[in-house]
Amino acid sequence: MRAGVGIEMDQQILERIRKAVEDFGSVIKDYREQEALTLESLASRINCSASYIFRAERGSKIVPIHMRVRILEKGLNWKASEIECFLVETVKRYEQKQR
Repeated sequence: MRAGVGIEMDQQILERIRKAVEDFGSVIKDYREQEALTLESLASRINCSASYIFRAERGSKIVPIHMRVRILEKGLNWKASEIECFLVETVKRYEQKQR
């Protein structure tokens, strides 16, 4: 039974990574709302402004990859392995678009 839980968790992590690649802003907003964080409290975790987070959530701000990593690591508490998968999937998506 424990193995099934591990597989389910892996699927949840993979889904979260896929969603972050496809719609980064909604991942930020979903996490912030789930954890009952204000824009200001999340912004202070990653040393940026609340307006930056607000614009990133809505997609009106292009978030550079180094800031995405910072947001995932410090703001959303992702593990290094999850961030690595996110980066790999982001590069794959970029390469597919370039073809």
